[in-house]
Amino acid sequence: MSTSAPPPAPGLNVIALISGGKDSLYSILHCIRNGHKVVALANLYPEPKNKSTTNPNTQNEEDEEDLDSFMYQTIGHSVIPLYEQALHIPLYRQPITGGAVDTARIYGNATNDADETESLVPLLSRIKQAHPEANAVSAGAILSTYQRTRIENVANRLDLVPLAWLWMYPSLPAPGARIADTLAIAQAGLLEDMAAVRCDARIIKVASGGLDEGFLWENVSGVESGGRMMRRCLVKAMSRFADREDIRGAVLGEGGEFETLALDGPGFLWKGRIEVGGREKRGGEGGVAFVRLRGARCVEKSVREVEDGVTPADVRRPGLLDAAFEGVLGAGGNLEGLPDDLNSSSNSLMSGTIPSPEWSVCEPVHRLSGSTWTISNIVAPEAGPGTGAQMKDIANKVHQMLASLKHPEAGTRSTDDIVFATVLLDSMADFGPMNEIYVSLFKKPNPPARVTVACGDRLPSNVRVMASFVVDLGAREQRQGLHVQSRSYWAPANIGPYSQAMSIPLPNASRLVYIAGQIPLDPASMNMAQVEGPGSWFDNYRLRAVLALQHLWRIGESMQVDWWLGAVAFLARGEHADTKAREAWRLWERMHALPDNEDEDDDEGPQLDAWDIKYGRRTEELTAALVPTLPKFTALVESHTCIPPFLAVQVDELPRGSEIEWQGLGGRCEQVKLDVKGGIFSTTMDCQYKYTSIEIDAGSSTDTLKQILKSVNEAHCRHSSLSQAVLYTAHVVPETLWPGQVVPCRSVWGREGRRLSAGVVLQQLS
Repeated sequence: MSTSAPPPAPGLNVIALISGGKDSLYSILHCIRNGHKVVALANLYPEPKNKSTTNPNTQNEEDEEDLDSFMYQTIGHSVIPLYEQALHIPLYRQPITGGAVDTARIYGNATNDADETESLVPLLSRIKQAHPEANAVSAGAILSTYQRTRIENVANRLDLVPLAWLWMYPSLPAPGARIADTLAIAQAGLLEDMAAVRCDARIIKVASGGLDEGFLWENVSGVESGGRMMRRCLVKAMSRFADREDIRGAVLGEGGEFETLALDGPGFLWKGRIEVGGREKRGGEGGVAFVRLRGARCVEKSVREVEDGVTPADVRRPGLLDAAFEGVLGAGGNLEGLPDDLNSSSNSLMSGTIPSPEWSVCEPVHRLSGSTWTISNIVAPEAGPGTGAQMKDIANKVHQMLASLKHPEAGTRSTDDIVFATVLLDSMADFGPMNEIYVSLFKKPNPPARVTVACGDRLPSNVRVMASFVVDLGAREQRQGLHVQSRSYWAPANIGPYSQAMSIPLPNASRLVYIAGQIPLDPASMNMAQVEGPGSWFDNYRLRAVLALQHLWRIGESMQVDWWLGAVAFLARGEHADTKAREAWRLWERMHALPDNEDEDDDEGPQLDAWDIKYGRRTEELTAALVPTLPKFTALVESHTCIPPFLAVQVDELPRGSEIEWQGLGGRCEQVKLDVKGGIFSTTMDCQYKYTSIEIDAGSSTDTLKQILKSVNEAHCRHSSLSQAVLYTAHVVPETLWPGQVVPCRSVWGREGRRLSAGVVLQQLS
């Protein structure tokens, strides 16, 4: 089964931020590759010393100055005016004012006019006035959170979609064309892909002990043998000064090791090329060396040169799936062992057979354990039938609850301390009114991670929205967040008021990582992924289940998660529910299969198997792409299983009409222990934090379920160390019976895709 990116969304009109470097110019090619139009170029440059005589849109060799900027590349800035002629795209420039005032890794929402980032605002505003159709902005950020979050902050204020096509590019699966190229250098993958479309980018500054002035003016993306040799020398030089994990970024100059100047590229973009009449190598302090340029000019290309045979389709895009997930998808394409509902037009066991519950509206449930406070099941039917009105009342209640907290060590708290939210809607049609109010709750750069599902008539009849929150009472400066709002190839952009992940510390060096619900959007288009060509519903479902799980994995790895404490796969109401639940379990199981070490020889390195040979993988590619860092099996001790707790839960609707949404809780830890006792499955992290999933057998009547929950309550929920207790069930549960969050659903499944009457998730300090 082959996969493909979905059809592109309606094209965006892009303002391309350019520095003259390889990455910002190469990003323009990806804008075109993805069906967008670049309407303007934007550049910030060092404010000239002689302001009265300098025209920013003309080359001024005498004012060649490299500003020591945290944010912008400025070396070679005098060449920038030539790009307007070379690309036939209007250029707008503005001097950089201020300096790096806010040097935090993540840019705050509170703006400071003295910060150099704010120079973007008047520049982009001026371009929007000249090009009112502009609705997006692209940049060349690869690994720099510092740069990306600043551009995202400004873009959001100006209602522009941020694009960062190269974000996390070194860790993404190699494009098929590069895999087939036996001479390609894995560590320089991005440079190889630039070379494939005939980019010409020269090193104009070096600032690393691994590079000397001999590298100056070398073409890092040369397509000939000399270019390949140059990249090999670059990798060799960087290998002496970067560890294995950092070498790819160093080879790309992401740590400031070198900077480049783009001179040429494919004819579908570059109508002219930049030629330099003379250059002078200069040295600086601390091993810095750079090139000073003279006589740079743009030379128009001939028709033959423009029609060079390179098309936008030749711009390489990373593969949709990492090697491990491609392998999982390809290894489980048969339907053997799945339920018998596959060939029926309707699922005989479809949810909905349980009558709609008559739930009473309960008061919010509070649990306070250590530095974690959970507030569950907040509703506001008294506000009226409107979703917006109910959400506004819920927001007011949350503010009041946080203000009333009396904790001897926590001090004053606000919505800035919420790290995870669960929002249950009556219908996904209510998402807009809910979100409009929800966004007003959070002002910090990293809002809480969130999962949002629609429960339909499982909710009380007069409730349109129910919300639950996890509040961290620990030190704010010790939290870590991930909030990527740019469209890329990495994972779906979080354009709403929620982060991909929030990480909080535990009493020792361990951390909990709350990850937002992940649906199977193709990151580049933000459309649902689909199989290439004709495919069955099962093929499409499997691809989407795998892709959404990969999003969870990539976010987890970026947050340095070592092990999943547990996960919930939300399924949308529809046919073949049992089959979908079973397949979700099988995917979860495969991604936690212990590696086969029987024939392992540490001296031989990675071994190629039949799958690797089929897809042309080489050893150097395998070491970087095939073996995920998550789960960290070396952390597993004294365990009866290697598969963390799992539940599948069917609700009415999921965001964007998705069939599946994965939600996971990750742990950063040294040791992890998994236990299985009857229907109780638990993960204990570093002997101190425990995640427990309790499966309650299917067929239990409501009365029986009440008795079981009463026993669970007595045995587990009365401990002050319990921070969170979540119940997933389609049955009515009296509000006084369950001391935690309730997710009313249509069906629940456990391990092996086994039908349940209810599933319980408990989290507590051991």
